[in-house]
Amino acid sequence: MKYSPMSTVAKAAATYVGTIIGAGFASGQEIVQFFSCYGSLGLIGIAVATLLFAWLGYALLELGYSLKADSYSSAMYALCGPYIGMLLDIVTVIFLFTTLSIMLAGATTLLTECFNLPYALSLCAASALIIITSSRGVNGISSANMVIAPLLIFSIISICVYSFFYHSFSSATLPPFFPYDSTTFFHCLVASFLYVSYNLVMGATVLIPLGKTIRNHRCRFLSGVIGGTVLGLLAAFLAVVILLHYPAALYQEVPLLEIASNQYSWSGIAYTCTLIAAMYTTAIASLYGCTVKISQVTKNSFHFSMLAITCLAAVFSNVGFAALIRIMFPLFGWATLIFTFRLLWVSIRDIR
Repeated sequence: MKYSPMSTVAKAAATYVGTIIGAGFASGQEIVQFFSCYGSLGLIGIAVATLLFAWLGYALLELGYSLKADSYSSAMYALCGPYIGMLLDIVTVIFLFTTLSIMLAGATTLLTECFNLPYALSLCAASALIIITSSRGVNGISSANMVIAPLLIFSIISICVYSFFYHSFSSATLPPFFPYDSTTFFHCLVASFLYVSYNLVMGATVLIPLGKTIRNHRCRFLSGVIGGTVLGLLAAFLAVVILLHYPAALYQEVPLLEIASNQYSWSGIAYTCTLIAAMYTTAIASLYGCTVKISQVTKNSFHFSMLAITCLAAVFSNVGFAALIRIMFPLFGWATLIFTFRLLWVSIRDIR
């Protein structure tokens, strides 16, 4: 098969977007917790996050290629040393398992409500699909994201554009900036780094092993920059839409679904399917990353470990979606912040 740089870039960028979109912002709750709670000032935070996503996405691919790494843990040990690396490794496994549990719970609940299926059947169907895709490794995850990521992007932008027209969008329709002071700006900046930090760990589970397979440096650079920029632009679109529904949207568990449901009867159903797909793409990356590590530690087979992890995640899948984002995501952001700063420092230091 003839090597195609553009298809390689498209596949890697779609994998980056698809991996993060479920835990990153598809529900809108994540944008509320990290950015919209600061009013229009949150848009500055998103601009910072976009730059970090673009550069650090490239840095992860570059690190994966230079280390010839098969898993994210190799990168953590290489960047942070044996002791901090081991601690981050443990935190990351817990984070991936927690994310898998909540994505599985969310997708199951939406399947049950949208298609009127028994909860047990929805749970089994979602689990089976996640296992089948993840069992194919990085190639399976990339192929799934190549199909689903463009649909997710189109769906999110469609809802946002409709809201812009419906509200006759202008800068005057947005809530004002909070009264400026250094403390508020600092908190917004910290929120940007925490948001990028926990999402970057999620991205590392597939970008590190994917980077090993991309031989062309320009392809690695474009993949990270394009994927990160798309993530930032989507976050900005969502933040503006949420701010157009300010402050009511701040109190919804799944703000974007509520906004879509209020547009047309069919748009709520369409976005429910979009949200299920977003949770699916994040769940397969979470399951794959968690399985790789657990199978290495326990010496059990990859497929047995995958099945055991999925069954255990189904048991622990009764945590509220908003509660996870409000409590667990910032916590994991703080816990993995050193990895983000080390990656940023090393990537800037090693610029040729």
